[in-house]
Amino acid sequence: MDNNIKFTFSQVKYIIRFHRLSGEGLGVKNVELANALGFSKPSVHNMLRSLSELGIVRQEVFGLAFFTEKGRAMARKYAFCYAVLEKKIIEICGEGAASENAICGLLADMPSEKIDELYERGEG
Repeated sequence: MDNNIKFTFSQVKYIIRFHRLSGEGLGVKNVELANALGFSKPSVHNMLRSLSELGIVRQEVFGLAFFTEKGRAMARKYAFCYAVLEKKIIEICGEGAASENAICGLLADMPSEKIDELYERGEG
């Protein structure tokens, strides 16, 4: 992973939701992401601009946003790690215990090396 990037909780949450909505390469409208997250369009626009500055997403003129190649790779990695953590939390605490906020918080707090290790163990 690019060790220069340490994602915040909010960035992780956006990346996870954006990944779910975009499939593999589909563009996502700001309004779709805003509805999925329950946030305002201006908030989504600002976060996508922030992620764009990091080289994770690119925005088109007509309001569609796409992952860059680098962003798509990171999103797959974070989505995989999210699924692993969600499964483990459910195993330990039971169904309904794995909240999106808790998992995104864990991912934001994890050192990037640990995210890489978790991903490589599962995918590698």
